[in-house]
Amino acid sequence: MIGVTCRNGEHFSVDPTHIERIETVPDTEIILLDGTRYVVEDSLDGVIRTVRDHHAALLVVQKRLAGGTAELADHATTVRNSSLRVERRQYDRSVDNGRSAADRRPDPETPGAG
Repeated sequence: MIGVTCRNGEHFSVDPTHIERIETVPDTEIILLDGTRYVVEDSLDGVIRTVRDHHAALLVVQKRLAGGTAELADHATTVRNSSLRVERRQYDRSVDNGRSAADRRPDPETPGAG
């Protein structure tokens, strides 16, 4: 999500994947895929920069979660959207022969299960 400010001062967030287009005549207007229109204070360049920074932050997080095998540019860790928080949880898949919790549910057709 990216933060934007309407002309009336209202702050809200928009999912950048739902943006269909941005018009600049006469004010900057974000048009979503569902037809919703928002007139915002930012310029076209400012909105595009915010969307770009959002996508860059997601890319950095994906690379870190993937194990960091790809090299990242030095400036990639200082992306403006520093409020993005991602947490990696450790799972022990060796329990019960590596099966997931759904696989460990008792089978109702097996005698004695359940």
